[in-house]
Amino acid sequence: MNRNPLHLVRDVWGKFLDGPQWMRESHGLGFVFRYYRSPSLKLLFWAMAWYERLFSRPLRLLFIVIPMFAFFAVFALHSPAIPVFLFLLVLLAVDLLLGFIFRPRLVVGRDLPPRVKCGVAFDVNYRVRNLRRLPAADLLLDPNIELPELRRVHGFRYCAVPARTEEMFCMELKALKRGVFSIPQGVAESSFPFNLFKHSVLFARKECLIVHPASRNLRNLFPRGGDARHRLSARSVPRPGESMDFYGCRVYRPGDSPRKIHWRATARYRMPIIKEYQQEHVSHAAVLLDTYVPRSRLAAGMLRSLFSLSESLLKARTDRTFEAAVSLTASIAETLTSMAYHVDLLAVGGRISRFPSNGEPDRDCDPLLDELAMASTSARDAFAGSGAKALSGEALESGTVFVVLMRWDESARAFLDSLNDRGSQIVPLLVSPDVPEGDLPENLRTVTPESVLTGDDLPL
Repeated sequence: MNRNPLHLVRDVWGKFLDGPQWMRESHGLGFVFRYYRSPSLKLLFWAMAWYERLFSRPLRLLFIVIPMFAFFAVFALHSPAIPVFLFLLVLLAVDLLLGFIFRPRLVVGRDLPPRVKCGVAFDVNYRVRNLRRLPAADLLLDPNIELPELRRVHGFRYCAVPARTEEMFCMELKALKRGVFSIPQGVAESSFPFNLFKHSVLFARKECLIVHPASRNLRNLFPRGGDARHRLSARSVPRPGESMDFYGCRVYRPGDSPRKIHWRATARYRMPIIKEYQQEHVSHAAVLLDTYVPRSRLAAGMLRSLFSLSESLLKARTDRTFEAAVSLTASIAETLTSMAYHVDLLAVGGRISRFPSNGEPDRDCDPLLDELAMASTSARDAFAGSGAKALSGEALESGTVFVVLMRWDESARAFLDSLNDRGSQIVPLLVSPDVPEGDLPENLRTVTPESVLTGDDLPL
């Protein structure tokens, strides 16, 4: 079927406005690159992308030196700059000719995990197949995958693939910051022989990498110890269907159901043996994260980033207290998941996310951690006004309510009092560098941001 030429032109124009997919987005140009669809600006991006893709850094420096030698070679016939100028021209010609002969023809596959954890190294695997009868020498795979927030820990830098063979390579990376990052399209480039001109092949596609906040299992999350029955939430229901877990075997007693007879054990011990089960409960919980930061504090942080010589003007500063609160919330979610809890509700500031339960305990908490990866501070107080009543009403539908605070003021106290008055089982935690003054609730536990971010045992 023949395509409409207008549709083809529209597709080409759309790809042009999307920009080069292999170009790495920087801090300052990320918003402009993704959302501002200006033809003149996109043309500049395309020129920059092809300039970096075709010419190596040594050749870019030579572009500054060669015109100087050319000027002296033209206006001074006996100048010593003439042989240097001719030598540079021959060097460029030889590098371009040999590079074109040995240019790579590859089929590359990239295996990038969709989700990783901040501060934990992960592997990116590459499968490279050389289609030519000549080896692919001085090959650099995926140089644009290293972002300011994504650093290479271990693995190959330059490699070579023999003719008509397939090789596997692995790179170990580590994410230094949580969030959702755009991984550009892969580039396999060869600068053989003199590292001047680059001949490249595109592979894979542009992907998104979700970096979850750093977290760990909290052994002392609940205020009191005991077995699992003492830690059941206010909303703890049996699992429907086949909700009985195998507990052990015992001798048959009158009145036991014949369906529970363990036939293999009966034949072994030559007496009726019964299988025992225990009822498994699914406890429900809600997790609330405070994202409120006063406007004066947000403005002061912006001014510090603008006038601080140690910070780039295009790089935003991170709030250590807020990052510690997000990390603590992620640790709570993972701990509840490991204890067969189901987190029905996650409130990040005023944004409420619900996760319906199918009667089974959570096996992973990736949906919750995806929400926390995109969390940011807000000048809107979710614990004050009409939104606080709606938030408390939503949280009461779950069992235990975990509240992670960054401040202790009247609105936070009133919100916790409203949950207590309604009979909700709450576990409040305060992330603050200083212990607030005044009367604190007995169940309020205070931790410092440093103890959360450094991975020490939390004094909960």
